[in-house]
Amino acid sequence: MDHYSLGKANILLDGETTDIRGLDIIFDSGGTYTYLASQAYGALLDLVTRNLNKLKLKRAVNDNTLPYCWQKPADDAKYFFPLALDFTDEKNVRFEMPLKSYLIVSLSNNVCLGILNGTDIGLGNMNVIGDISMQDKLVIYDNENGMVGWAAAKTCNKKP
Repeated sequence: MDHYSLGKANILLDGETTDIRGLDIIFDSGGTYTYLASQAYGALLDLVTRNLNKLKLKRAVNDNTLPYCWQKPADDAKYFFPLALDFTDEKNVRFEMPLKSYLIVSLSNNVCLGILNGTDIGLGNMNVIGDISMQDKLVIYDNENGMVGWAAAKTCNKKP
């Protein structure tokens, strides 16, 4: 098996359904960033920037850390919202992505989108969840059965 996939997923923004649906998702703990195929990436970028424009958050055009960076607001949570992948083939399977799972703070103290256009780097239509989105999660890869699972790291610290 070359990768771990849970099948098709829809992207949720702040718990709300978006038009980004039916994405084949691959988990890759060897990749730093998360990559979406061009169409899904464009739709997500549009959702994020539309909200930031309404809130008058300015793009940090001189910050080349990642393709899209914005001037860091005092409170990120007022401008950015958590994402989630809602897997359609499995009942009640959701991969939560809080802000730190898809945003980074650059050396210039700007907020940058850690989700990139995978089509631009040759991934074609693959949607790859990388390490940035697996922060604070215990991810288990079952090589024998070709399965993957996860739990929030904080729940793993509880004593039985």
